[in-house]
Amino acid sequence: MNEVPVQPRASRSWWPMLVLILAFGLFAVSRNQPSGDSQDSVAIGKSAPQLELVRLSQDPSEMSIEGLPTGKVTLIHLWGTWCGPCTMEYPHLSEMVQEFDGNENFAFISISCESGSSETIENLAQRTRNFLASIDADTDVFADPRGMSRENVAKSLGKPHMYFPTSVLVDQQGTIRGVWEGFSPNGVDQMKAKIEELL
Repeated sequence: MNEVPVQPRASRSWWPMLVLILAFGLFAVSRNQPSGDSQDSVAIGKSAPQLELVRLSQDPSEMSIEGLPTGKVTLIHLWGTWCGPCTMEYPHLSEMVQEFDGNENFAFISISCESGSSETIENLAQRTRNFLASIDADTDVFADPRGMSRENVAKSLGKPHMYFPTSVLVDQQGTIRGVWEGFSPNGVDQMKAKIEELL
């Protein structure tokens, strides 16, 4: 009976090379993920979204609808105390905004959004104040009680809904010049650089 020759077992020396190739591939893919700076957003160059806001710092009985200030570089920021990425970003955002304190050509519109349709304006105001106090932030905050501002921002972004947090930078002529969706470690630095460029 003829014996079939046994082939020598393949060397396993190719495993380390395969691991290196996979690791490099994952690194390359991760480098191409959005950083939070959506300068290729379809909203860039469009007119600013219309806002219908009320100040949470006012007595509810005295609240009046406010919109976007005119003739200023304005950072519109939509967030919620219920949103983990929002609460991670907000302290850094608040510090950055303080650096522009006193600059009459800059405005910050911070919009605290409800966690659900059943939340009252009073509860939203209380939770927002508690959060701001916990991070020692002193920013004026607005609410979007009818959701029209969020809807208009989403339309500007060409999306059916928005991510939280979302920041939209508008120039003095009312044109969108920057969009940041979601939290990114370098997002606030990018916002600051763009604001300085426009001022």
